[in-house]
Amino acid sequence: MTNKEYKIVVFFSGGINSFYQIEQWQKPFEKLSEINKILYLITDKEVYKKYKRNKYHKNIKAKHIETFTNIIEFYQKNEIAVTLYINNSLRNFQALRYSRGYHVHLNHGESEKESMRSNQSQAYDYIFTVGQRAVNRYKEFLLNFDSKKYIQVGRPQLDFIEKLKINKNKEKVILYAPTWEATHSSMNYTSVHKYGVGLVNKILQNDNYILIYKPHSAIGTRDKKARKANKKIIKLIKNSRNAYYMKKENINDVFTLVDFSFFDNTSVMIDYLKCNKPAAYLEVIEDQSINLLTKVFSTINSSNYSKVEKILKDELVIDSKKSMRKEVKEFYLGKYKNSESTKLFISEISKLIKKRENKIDKIKKG
Repeated sequence: MTNKEYKIVVFFSGGINSFYQIEQWQKPFEKLSEINKILYLITDKEVYKKYKRNKYHKNIKAKHIETFTNIIEFYQKNEIAVTLYINNSLRNFQALRYSRGYHVHLNHGESEKESMRSNQSQAYDYIFTVGQRAVNRYKEFLLNFDSKKYIQVGRPQLDFIEKLKINKNKEKVILYAPTWEATHSSMNYTSVHKYGVGLVNKILQNDNYILIYKPHSAIGTRDKKARKANKKIIKLIKNSRNAYYMKKENINDVFTLVDFSFFDNTSVMIDYLKCNKPAAYLEVIEDQSINLLTKVFSTINSSNYSKVEKILKDELVIDSKKSMRKEVKEFYLGKYKNSESTKLFISEISKLIKKRENKIDKIKKG
């Protein structure tokens, strides 16, 4: 590897349950790699092995980089212009030590969770956000907010939605996509242990519905109640002719199949705005930040859960929240035609590479 072979590095230090973050960004990265070559730096050996076995490795190479010393040595030997980050792992700060390139935080989706307004964003040179809502969220919560650090590029992943097919007649397809329990209680938005089993039972009892269950890949890894509920749901689905447990499919592709969805407070719910279909938000923690989304999606909580079947039936017909959806969609996702977000994302990275090269040239000239 020469010091000019790769201008862009994607630094990834998540565990195997975070592999979906790599999958989510792969297609936009492949487009970017057509212009500027990319290398994955992966700190977890299990993740590295899985990536090497995957077809992705044919298009974007990866390097296993285990220790802090390895990271330092890699950056000393390679003139990396831009390092991209798709999560907020603690080990990101080891790569951030490198001072002769730009560090850009992309994240793996935007939601109204408190992690989306973390002061950790201040550590990066730039933060690529989806739409205006993300910028406003940071501005609202950060004491030292600097607007120049936040660059809107839309959601490139939504340019690559593929249509899936499902065997059905006149049934309505219902998606239930709960999040995981997170690392601490204030971030635990999963509905799976509170509403999940009951909700799935209600849907499966209606022959007019086909259920798709697409949980977060890390569900049940921290909380026994969530793990138990998830296993119960999977068992119910296996015993049903009108239900599917989807593990490997891209969640955005699943949107093409569904007529109605049930979500927790997650980035998936915001991405779903793209398809302009009705949905319900399952409220586990009362959170005022979600208020804007409740204008376009129904809210299910302890006060109206007993009516969830009627709400589902009615919303499939009337879609009562539709009138506000376009405005809220543009606020969260921006106003982009197909492929425009990907082009903007690539353009902004290219600008940073050029900007970095100009600065390094000036330094060398003294």
